[in-house]
Amino acid sequence: MDDKTADVTVLRREVQALRHRMHQLEVALFRAVVAVGAAALVLGYFLPFLSATEEASSSDEDETIALIPAIAGLADAGDGPFSGEAAMAAVVVGAFVLVILVALIALVQLFRDRVSPRTVRFTRVCGIVLLVVCGLAWLLVFALAGHSEGRSSAFSPATLSITVGGAATLLAAALHPADWRD
Repeated sequence: MDDKTADVTVLRREVQALRHRMHQLEVALFRAVVAVGAAALVLGYFLPFLSATEEASSSDEDETIALIPAIAGLADAGDGPFSGEAAMAAVVVGAFVLVILVALIALVQLFRDRVSPRTVRFTRVCGIVLLVVCGLAWLLVFALAGHSEGRSSAFSPATLSITVGGAATLLAAALHPADWRD
């Protein structure tokens, strides 16, 4: 019986060590997802939201517009019969900027010492809302590209980055280990 008791004790220590390693891997994965999500959301503010195609660019400088300046740029772009559409596009982009900021704050809140299930649910909701708004932003980019008759690109690096950030926000809410500070 002495050998069996020793074997059980060794196995229990090994199981405990494996649990500790698994916990460390879960925390590392969670931190990596949050870091990627936060970086993607912040990067989305600085990447071009709209850019001119190579054919439309008449000068040597790159003609792009980032997300925050797009609010004012879109509102001023609609002279004549398209002023209503331009103002609506500016409102959509402004809401997009606010949703990104709220999702970023919710994502960073997951790093606090005591995170309630309510905070995790709020982060999950923010991720879902952000992905829905990203879908609308992609539609806006495609509509502007189609309306500009080839002068505007249908690819938006900012929207892609923010879509990745939204997916990472959802994933971080799903991966949040309840006892990750132990």
